[in-house]
Amino acid sequence: AMNPPLDARARNRDGGSCVFVSIESCLHWQNRSDKAQEVRSQCKGGSDQSRLHSNLKRLGIPFVYTSRGDVSFLEWCARTRRGAMIFYFPMHAVTLVDFNEHEAVLLDNNRVKSYIRIPRDEFVRKWKGFGGAATTPLIGPPASPL
Repeated sequence: AMNPPLDARARNRDGGSCVFVSIESCLHWQNRSDKAQEVRSQCKGGSDQSRLHSNLKRLGIPFVYTSRGDVSFLEWCARTRRGAMIFYFPMHAVTLVDFNEHEAVLLDNNRVKSYIRIPRDEFVRKWKGFGGAATTPLIGPPASPL
């Protein structure tokens, strides 16, 4: 659903900006590198979903989210080719780049050269175990179909 070129895959920085960096990748994909740069320059350090949302509001970046493990939200993010920031690993956020009937595909901002593929059922169980949070910006149009 989302397949950004390597140079548009935001990399983790400052020892823990994974939440903001995951949103940067979505913004680059939505052709809003200007807003991705604002996030990069103004949002640093660790974050939870609440802090992310207050920063996005401050920067004038509209967004939608789930904080209750709504799988249909992830399906919508993939279907509209927007991607999403999700909490998946312990104390770590990544970018969901695809979610289909077979698997979830993740872009880890610590290892941007390749994707992580996880069987759908395993992914959903673990994602909900990490809180079931996901956020995507709504600032640019979804990318054109592949």
